[in-house]
Amino acid sequence: MLSVITEEVLEAAREMNRRDVRRVQQIYETGREPDDVGSPEEEDDKIWAKYKGIKGLKGVEDLPLKMGGSYYSWGPYSRNRRILADIALAAGWGVDKARILEERCVNMNAKHLAGVSSSMDMSHPSQPRKKSGQPFTFQHISWTFLRGYIEREIKDMDPTKLAIIKAAVLDLYGTNSKSGEKMILACQGERKDDEALPVTDADIEAAQEEIDKQERYFTALRAFYNERDSFVPPNKVKLRIKAFIKAKGMSQQDFCNAIGVTEDQLEEFMLEGKRRPQFESKVFHNAVPYMQKANGK
Repeated sequence: MLSVITEEVLEAAREMNRRDVRRVQQIYETGREPDDVGSPEEEDDKIWAKYKGIKGLKGVEDLPLKMGGSYYSWGPYSRNRRILADIALAAGWGVDKARILEERCVNMNAKHLAGVSSSMDMSHPSQPRKKSGQPFTFQHISWTFLRGYIEREIKDMDPTKLAIIKAAVLDLYGTNSKSGEKMILACQGERKDDEALPVTDADIEAAQEEIDKQERYFTALRAFYNERDSFVPPNKVKLRIKAFIKAKGMSQQDFCNAIGVTEDQLEEFMLEGKRRPQFESKVFHNAVPYMQKANGK
């Protein structure tokens, strides 16, 4: 498989992150864009071009593939190379571990495309190619697939880094595979690191909460379909909470402290009518086990 990640790519990504942090802070402080800034492709090309070891992908005529005005992109989605580098930087990985993620994502997408279209040549599975003869790389994977692949593989490879990668990489890139930019936000707080983690602790905590909410939702959904006899639906949980607080003579605050939620979270759950937000709620997941234990069940 043709890899798109090297030490020079990591260094280029560090430089791009420093540039983007400086730019957004200037906009935040002055209220206007710098005068000498070109298009995102042009600005990235200036940095890619500085590193002699970063070469563009060659096509069947041995000519560099040009996309988005860049001879330094490896394929249809030139930003994917930076995305992979950003993940490695955020996770604290070296090139070797980044290549494991790269290979897994390439293999998954190549097999998927081979199964649904005739565009792939899988005669050598470890060296997937397009029918044109062009090597199939990490930069050929559209964001529609790539984000899901990354999240799945990070959970397997380095699960404690998923929130950091979500906050510092996945949530900052636009959804358009070709034109979506990395949008580092201006902030008054202190970023973790301008080169690798251009986000604050609060951003990482928010990302972790989003991950936890998704896990709670799918846990509840599995129970809803597979554990019908023991599953307690949200409307009944709400009734049980009201009855339990009254029977135990507890204050709402004491009950919230006991199940590890805030009073606002309890209020939101009690008023919510849609299934997904209820399934995502910490109240829904924590209240029933606590009440059962308190009642000796």
